[in-house]
Amino acid sequence: MHLPQFGLLFDIGCANYHITEVPRLLLTHGHLDHSSGVAYYISQRNLRKLPPADIYVPPPLEEPLRKILQIWCEIEGYQSQYNLQSLNYDKYYHLQGNHYFKAIPSVHRVPSNGYTIFEKRKKIKEEFKGLAGAEIAKLKKIRSDLFFENYVPVISFSGDTKIEFILDNNTIRNSEVLFLECTYIDKARTTEQTRFWGHIHLDEIVANASAFDNIKHLFLIHFSPRYTNKVIRKVLKEKLPSSLYQKTTPFLHRRT
Repeated sequence: MHLPQFGLLFDIGCANYHITEVPRLLLTHGHLDHSSGVAYYISQRNLRKLPPADIYVPPPLEEPLRKILQIWCEIEGYQSQYNLQSLNYDKYYHLQGNHYFKAIPSVHRVPSNGYTIFEKRKKIKEEFKGLAGAEIAKLKKIRSDLFFENYVPVISFSGDTKIEFILDNNTIRNSEVLFLECTYIDKARTTEQTRFWGHIHLDEIVANASAFDNIKHLFLIHFSPRYTNKVIRKVLKEKLPSSLYQKTTPFLHRRT
């Protein structure tokens, strides 16, 4: 997933020359459909003489991924440059301007996390809210404590996870935009089977529709390749409550 306005990628499951210019890569976990393009991404950036990429990973993934990347350097006969960083879950990482990102632990079969992009805004303190604009302007000249900094969740990305990623995280539920995995959508896989493999079933989203009330736009991603685009659209329309369906977009990869 490429967000060009922030110069970042969420995961890189396959190699693609056209995205090697993106300077930041935020990995959610190490499964190959989310990380197998890392070595190519690094190699191509070095070949094009671009600055070393900033790659952020869940803490347990750093050491094994560093080993794999070093082996690829040995295979290529060239020491590629990159900045591989283990995430601090308490830290807001600066992107640009007033925007930051933060890693949010998720629930999958292997160490994993999602991400939220925040906009840092100044918000007036409760005790000054009733004042007129002219009064606030006067106070700003003599006081520096009228406002406090507030990190507002703008975009969240789940990676692979169970439904608890949204149910247990107020930040995720209040994001303006959410990219959420929805691997299975029908009876071919039960909710129990889906949860066993660390994924979300559409039925869980339906059962917890109120958790999405504050989200302005929901993108459903990571559908199993067993489903055609036609089937996905049909099932979403049939199962999702109307209010949720109206703000939901399936992220489809196949042509049919």
